[in-house]
Amino acid sequence: MRGVWAAKAVVQKSISVLPRAQRVNRRFQQVTGRLGLTPDVVLQRLEWAGRHLATFDELRGHDALARPSGFRALELGSGWHPFVPLTLVLGGADEVLMCDLEDLSDTGLFAETVDAVLEAAESGLLDALVPGVRADRLDRLSDARSTLDRVGRLVAFDDLGLRLASGDVRDLTPVGPPDLIVSNTVLEHIPPDVLVGILGAFREMSVPTTVMSHLVDMCDHYLYIDGSLTPYHFLRFSERQWRWVDNSIQPMNRLRVQ
Repeated sequence: MRGVWAAKAVVQKSISVLPRAQRVNRRFQQVTGRLGLTPDVVLQRLEWAGRHLATFDELRGHDALARPSGFRALELGSGWHPFVPLTLVLGGADEVLMCDLEDLSDTGLFAETVDAVLEAAESGLLDALVPGVRADRLDRLSDARSTLDRVGRLVAFDDLGLRLASGDVRDLTPVGPPDLIVSNTVLEHIPPDVLVGILGAFREMSVPTTVMSHLVDMCDHYLYIDGSLTPYHFLRFSERQWRWVDNSIQPMNRLRVQ
């Protein structure tokens, strides 16, 4: 193992055995500059949200401007910057469950996310990328931002309809069936047997009109920090070899489309 990707693999493998490993890894990403909200990251996240809402509209048979208010949504793996849940709220969701194995929310990072979304709205980028954003929801978001530093993220979440759902999503029992279930570059990190259980849980909590929209990145994610790799680099390892390389911080299941 040589190269930038190998160095990161060794670091993350070491971090994965530490207590509160995700928090330690977050600090590592901050130090290496990989946690910041660059314009490209903001653009990407808003594009993701726009695709999910467009899929929701298409499969439910309504136009973005006539999208009914009050729908329920669930995102698997909202992470540090909950762009998609916030944008779903702006698109009419009354409740968005933010599902992670552990609570990754942070008031400072949430403030950065809100600021980025409001700036995108001011510049016109939000309307260009996300169909059906509602002016009254933007006002709610602006009001929540004005009090966020004083009241904290949990109060802001409640005001906006964002609900933290920490733990194994297979054990989740929503108050009502979700109308929309989404994820973004998450499913490729889940072990196959666990993934089957999660999809089964989604089926159990859904109704016939529930829409699922998942973005799955099937390339070797080390490609993003080491340009010498191909998207299929991780397929060169046997299962036994990969167990030595892989880690619980950013695992990759290497599943392929059959």
